[in-house]
Amino acid sequence: MYNFIGNRTLLEKKRRDKMEESKYKIMKFKQILILFLVFGFRVSFLYGQQHADHLSPLGVNPYLVNYTNQANKLHTPIRRLIYDSITDTLPFQDDFSHGGPYPDTNLWMDDAAFINNTYPICPPTLGVATLDGVNNEGRPYNPYCPPGASYPADSLTSRPIRMNYSNADNQNIWFSFYWQAGGRGFPPLTSDTLLLQFRTSKTPWTTVWCHLGYYPVAPDTGFHLVMIHLLDTMHPTLPLDTTVRFNPFDKNFQFRFKNYACTSADADQWNIDEVYLNKHRSASDSIFNDVTFVYESPRILANYEYMPWEQFTAADVADTLYLTARNNTGSIQQITYHLDIPSAISSYNPTGDVNPWPPYVTDPIVTRIPIKSKFTYTALNGPTDMPVHQYFTFTGDYNLWNDTLSFDQVFHDFYAYDDGTAEASYFVNGNAPIELAEAITVNNQDTLRGVQLYFNYMFVNPANYSMTMTVWDNSGPQGSPGKIIFQDDTLATPRTSDTLNGFTYYPFSKAVACKAGQTIYVGWVQNNGDSINIGFDLNTNSESRIVYNANTNQGYWNTGWSPGTYAGSLMMRPVFGHVNSHGPVLSTSELTPSPETINLYPNPANNTVTLSSAMPANTMLKVYTIDGRECMSNTNFYGNSINTSLLSPGFYIVEITPAGGQASYQKLLIQR
Repeated sequence: MYNFIGNRTLLEKKRRDKMEESKYKIMKFKQILILFLVFGFRVSFLYGQQHADHLSPLGVNPYLVNYTNQANKLHTPIRRLIYDSITDTLPFQDDFSHGGPYPDTNLWMDDAAFINNTYPICPPTLGVATLDGVNNEGRPYNPYCPPGASYPADSLTSRPIRMNYSNADNQNIWFSFYWQAGGRGFPPLTSDTLLLQFRTSKTPWTTVWCHLGYYPVAPDTGFHLVMIHLLDTMHPTLPLDTTVRFNPFDKNFQFRFKNYACTSADADQWNIDEVYLNKHRSASDSIFNDVTFVYESPRILANYEYMPWEQFTAADVADTLYLTARNNTGSIQQITYHLDIPSAISSYNPTGDVNPWPPYVTDPIVTRIPIKSKFTYTALNGPTDMPVHQYFTFTGDYNLWNDTLSFDQVFHDFYAYDDGTAEASYFVNGNAPIELAEAITVNNQDTLRGVQLYFNYMFVNPANYSMTMTVWDNSGPQGSPGKIIFQDDTLATPRTSDTLNGFTYYPFSKAVACKAGQTIYVGWVQNNGDSINIGFDLNTNSESRIVYNANTNQGYWNTGWSPGTYAGSLMMRPVFGHVNSHGPVLSTSELTPSPETINLYPNPANNTVTLSSAMPANTMLKVYTIDGRECMSNTNFYGNSINTSLLSPGFYIVEITPAGGQASYQKLLIQR
């Protein structure tokens, strides 16, 4: 490993780093008791709301968890880290628009920060680096970290930079960046600190700027600019040893961002954008010759992010696309916008629209692009991924990465309000049975065959709970859920998936007939426990389509049902299938019960469990821990006896699926 401390040994480096860490912890010790009180207030305030539905942190970063699971399956490294490579010279600039999920190895040495477009609110440019309490695999650094505690978490470390400039150049080298606390995620608490540190080959890491905690009354919707002159690097409000000075102008200058957080969850998030180090700058040099998108593009559909290809009609095309962008140039510019969609379904010639845009303002500019008038509807003949590309140009734009948005408008077999990425967890507190559903309106006669669900395991452990998949009509007051038109006769247990999109498919025991123009509510009835967590997308908003019944006699429509109270979308995707491609349409009167539920005894058990019915050959047997990890699997199980001698004492979920049959789930307690 390259020794950045010059003549000092690595042992001396470790000693100094440890001293610095101890010094910082002493500075923060007095905040710990206050933080416990604040955290307790935060939770009590959450549960003090009149409504029964709530949001909580996910506990993990689901995208990184699934990303690393896929990489491990393929036996490929997650990414390549750089330890001894030196960048050439200035400028150093990164607006994190190059994609992720990890930092660009041409600029950064570590991989703890999460590069994304989903957590920030109104960033200066498309994409940010998010620092929180989980590692590069998306899992908590320390699952046993007590609530309110604050420990070192993520870091974002630059590669060394040659800084041996002349005295004249030294006078005008400035470092700048933008930061935001929380954004669409969860804000840091009072001791969850963000640091900026510098070091050289002769000087250890030294804190030059920090924000000692942050707990806004409302979400932090703005980004805050920090400008630092390298010859006057000590932040005036730092409660540290302000006598430390060093000369940053040597060949091995480095900087890093570092945060302290509760390391048992993905909360306590800081977003960083537009990191820029260069000479020939000044304190007022905060204008960049850049025009950039701010968010990903909304889909071209009026009511959904995705929908089944057989349900797609001309009426489903949105009238207008609302694109959010910033003109960071400081002057009015003529911006040429381009839209490129397949010519087979579009009459639009993507030569562009010219719009005069005003200069940078606090709020970004929302550009309204008419879509319906540019769209030639053609019925789809099968599942389709429609590529859509949008970009704009203007003279002198230095960064083209943040000028382009590309996505596939997916027409497969499911409806989706969400964009595929969860930023929070949604749950309902109440008295079982608890009901949760979302409304779907079908254009054409079709059959509902199951639902894709995205679960997480933070606030409670849903593997301890059971649910029954249910479909309601809309005969209740004001179109709310009314009669149950289908209810599966097998219990389901919430499970997570290690696929990259994270959804688990729950097929219904029988298909449910849906008439053209019918509105239905798809969801579940929770049979025991107080809540089941489901992923929640904060970048799309289908709040008006979410309903729940907490059985607390406080229903909005005096029927027990209440509308959702958070702007966002459930990670719940009803799956449909056409009559011609999947067989005859089944009415609800044709549904027949599934085979009798398989019971286990004795329960609690020791080394052997007996099934109430003998299973035929090729039965699938799986046993899960209470946190959803698979600990036993047999694809050719048969008979009525399970050897449990290798299972440790505790609770488990047993899944039994006969060949061609439906899965049965039972709780099992091992005691010895």
